Amino acid sequence: MTNEGIIGKLKWFYDKWFEVMLRPIYFFTVMKEESWQDDSLSFLLASAWISAFFASIMLFIVSYVPIGQYMIAGIAGFKFLVILPVLCVLAFNFFMITFLIMGGMMVCGFFVAQAICALFIHSVASLWQGKGELNRMLQSMFYSNAAFMTVNLVFILMLVVKFAGLGFPMFKVGYNLIYFLTLLFVYGLWSIIIRKNYDLPKWKSFIIALIPILVLLLFGLVFDKIALSKFEPWVS
Repeated sequence: MTNEGIIGKLKWFYDKWFEVMLRPIYFFTVMKEESWQDDSLSFLLASAWISAFFASIMLFIVSYVPIGQYMIAGIAGFKFLVILPVLCVLAFNFFMITFLIMGGMMVCGFFVAQAICALFIHSVASLWQGKGELNRMLQSMFYSNAAFMTVNLVFILMLVVKFAGLGFPMFKVGYNLIYFLTLLFVYGLWSIIIRKNYDLPKWKSFIIALIPILVLLLFGLVFDKIALSKFEPWVS
């Protein structure tokens, strides 16, 4: 793909992201129905790979750079210049391996999570006399993945906390704040999607959207108690 093609794709992604985040009612009202395998899936994949890029940068700085510094300790001057090309090649290879692994994980995670939520919401809305189609719901949910790009703020927060020496408790507060605000925004976003796609009244849309949000909130609480502490060595 040419540089113009990459820049064009990024601009397309940014324009869609901007519309979803700042004008969700308008976006999902005028959204042209098409197969979920077309632009909406491209948007989901783009968001996954962008998030993977930020995650790879974070892992590279936190994990690989200290290892590299240890390996070249005591090497300076001409000797360092001799091994510099090798270090650059190794660094690039490790980064690309990490990027590809993280990309695969992000793609699978985003796709499966959004698809399951779409199927669940479609089933409940249909039982509640909703008139929408599953294809449009999948399409809408893939675009709603724009809200989960806040995961990149977590990666940035990890680096800020680590190098500013703020400590793990500060990271924990920041992470939980980002997670809660993201769910709050997604709740409103999914309520809009349900109302637009299934022609349901607002109160029904809010109730249906609340169910998966409560599940995600419960998951966040469990993750905070059990798994979040595993990240302490990376930010301390």
